[in-house]
Amino acid sequence: MKITVIGGANMDITGISAAPLRERDSNPANIHLSGGGVARNIACNMARLGAEVTFVSAVGDDGFGKFLRESLVESGLDDSALILRKGFATGLYLALLEPAGELFIAVNDMAAVESIGPADVETLGDTIRTSDLVVLDANLRPKTLEAIRQQTALFRVPLMADAVSVSKSERLRAILPDMALLKANRAEAAALAGFPLDTDRALREGCRRILDEGSAQVYLTLGEQGSCCASGGGFFKQPILPAALVNVNGAGDAFAAGVAYSFCLGRPPEENAAFGAACAAITVESADGVNGKLTVERVLERSLKNNDWSKDLRALNHF
Repeated sequence: MKITVIGGANMDITGISAAPLRERDSNPANIHLSGGGVARNIACNMARLGAEVTFVSAVGDDGFGKFLRESLVESGLDDSALILRKGFATGLYLALLEPAGELFIAVNDMAAVESIGPADVETLGDTIRTSDLVVLDANLRPKTLEAIRQQTALFRVPLMADAVSVSKSERLRAILPDMALLKANRAEAAALAGFPLDTDRALREGCRRILDEGSAQVYLTLGEQGSCCASGGGFFKQPILPAALVNVNGAGDAFAAGVAYSFCLGRPPEENAAFGAACAAITVESADGVNGKLTVERVLERSLKNNDWSKDLRALNHF
């Protein structure tokens, strides 16, 4: 399985508050520093699942950039496609979490990643041509997204995108017609659909709206309500799997990696969502955005043990 992942790589600075967060005040917290970025996390997770991954991103010529390179190698990734941008600071993501691990607010600075342009994409022709799937995230500029779309369309390689955030999800609209898979959370999907997805009916209608715009499969993470997937074959809800929550940061990226991995094995959307849910459950049990204990064997064990749907149908035994 050969995967090309293009998008965000940054340092995650995560503060987990010791008590409910108070606005406009200094809050005691446990502060954790780790490698992050949506695309980077997806790439690392897929490598841990056993895929051959080419990860394309950009970092600054600074200490954080060096840290990220070393973390990629530790995750089993080749850092040769990581672009060094002199004069740029490596991207930063700052998140504040409530004591239970739920996100309170986050900010990011992704200028280095946004410097990736169409000229950089043109150098990836052979890499994309030999890929089973290309995954990108919406940290990239619209012109760069379009250049990737053109390359995947030329070589008939399936394209998957992660919406990243509400503000950046709109960047994906122009390439939806050529997208095999879209992963988003409820708020990001609502921005693409054009209306709130606050009921099950609205959720189904929102998925249908995005499918009508061109994406072949849609996967939405719904927090404590688990996730859902939609395709021409219908709509399916996947419950959240039990986990000893430490940090939700990276759970959606692990879900996306699991969906991508399962998709490349030719599995149907329901199984892709179940596999992704198990990846997310394992990930939230780590302080880092990528759990070093993630393996296919652990994912299958977690899914079959806790998921009634996959337990009944034994679908994941086909892996």
